[in-house]
Amino acid sequence: MKRWSSFAGLVFTIQAASTILHAQQAPTQPAKDPAANDDAMKPFEAALRTNPHDADARAGEVKAAIAAALEAKRAGDNDGAMVYLVRARKFVPDDPELLFDFGVQAEVMRLYKDAEEALKQALALRPGDAEIIYALGHVELDEQKMPQGEAHLREYLQLKPGDASAHYGLGKLLHMEARDEEARAELQRSIALQPHQTESYYELGGIELDLQHNGQAAALFQKVLERNPKHGGALAGMGLIAYREKGYAKAEAWLKAAVVHAPEYSVAHLYYSMVLARLGKKEEAEKEIALAKSLAEKERQDQRGYVLSEPEAQPH
Repeated sequence: MKRWSSFAGLVFTIQAASTILHAQQAPTQPAKDPAANDDAMKPFEAALRTNPHDADARAGEVKAAIAAALEAKRAGDNDGAMVYLVRARKFVPDDPELLFDFGVQAEVMRLYKDAEEALKQALALRPGDAEIIYALGHVELDEQKMPQGEAHLREYLQLKPGDASAHYGLGKLLHMEARDEEARAELQRSIALQPHQTESYYELGGIELDLQHNGQAAALFQKVLERNPKHGGALAGMGLIAYREKGYAKAEAWLKAAVVHAPEYSVAHLYYSMVLARLGKKEEAEKEIALAKSLAEKERQDQRGYVLSEPEAQPH
C-alpha cells in the first residue's frame, strides 16, 4: 500500500500578503461593471504605447489590473481575474508585484508551469522576497518538484521561522519523501506555533498510519475530528484503521462519512470499496472503485497542471 501522505494531497495554504490571495478567501461579491475596469486601464495603456517606460503609467496599469482582478476574484470569476493580469503583463512585463499576483492566480487555476515561470521572474526582480519564495515553493510542491520545493520552503523559514503553515508544509513534504523523523520535527514545530490547528495533527497521524502504529494514528485522527468532525482525511484514516483491525462495520461507517464530507477524495472511495467488498456488497463496491479511479485520474491531471495559451490581444 502506498504511503498515506501520497494520498493526502498538498493542502497547506500560502500565507503571502497578496491582493489576489486575500481575494481567494473573501466572500463572493457581485462584480462591478467590467467596462469600468476597462476604462480604468485604457489611459495607462495608451500612454504606454507611446512610451513603454513611463513610470507613472506603468504603476497605474499594475494598480488598475490588480484591482480589477481582485473584483473578479470576489465575484468568483477566476478566468476574468486572469484576463486582467495577462492584459497588464503585455504592457508591463517586468513588474514583480504583477508577476507575483499572476503566479498566485495561475497556481489557483492549476496553470503550474505558467505560475512557476512568473514567480521565478518575480524573484529575479526582487531577490530574497519571502512571499515570492513561499509562493514558488508551494507551486513546486504542486508540481511534485520536491527538492526545489524543499529548498524554497527552507529558505522561507530562514526568513520567517515563526510561520506555522510553512513548518507544516515542509513536514508534509518530508513525510512524502519518507523522511519521517524530520517530518515529525517540523510538524511539532508547527503545532507549537499554532496549537489549535488540525492539519499538522492529521499529518502526524498519517506518519503513524504508514508505520502501522494504529493506536497512535487513531489518537491523532481523533484529535483532528474533535476540532473538525467533517475532516475527510481523518475520517478515512479512522476507516482504514478499522479495516486493518477487521472491524468492517465500523470501517464502513467511518468511510461512508468520509465520502460524504469529502466526495472528491479518491482514497476515501477506494477504501470504501474495499470495505463494501468485504461485506459482500459487490455492486456498491464496484461503483465506488470506478469512482475512485476516475477521481484519481483527475487528481493526477490536476497535479500535472495546464499551460496558459497565448491570449488574443485585448481590444482597446
